[in-house]
Amino acid sequence: MTEHTETPAATLEAATLRDALPDAGLTLVGTLHGPSHARALLRIGSAVHTVEVGTSLGSAKVAAIGEGVVILARNGGRSERLSLPAS
Repeated sequence: MTEHTETPAATLEAATLRDALPDAGLTLVGTLHGPSHARALLRIGSAVHTVEVGTSLGSAKVAAIGEGVVILARNGGRSERLSLPAS
């Protein structure tokens, strides 16, 4: 099973709002919940990645995934909360 699929250009154009997400380097795009685990979709730069608890992201690690939220554990014991952008 692949983590990435190509989307036709016409679909991207129809489904995309220009400048809807902040230009920040790391943005939560969505969360997915199954019977045994949760995953999140994070936009890092211009690419979208699927992550799960334990995934390393540079100096951070995904500590928890909830409905519309991801908690990152940063070095030094700090945590960061990512929430879905306001709709």
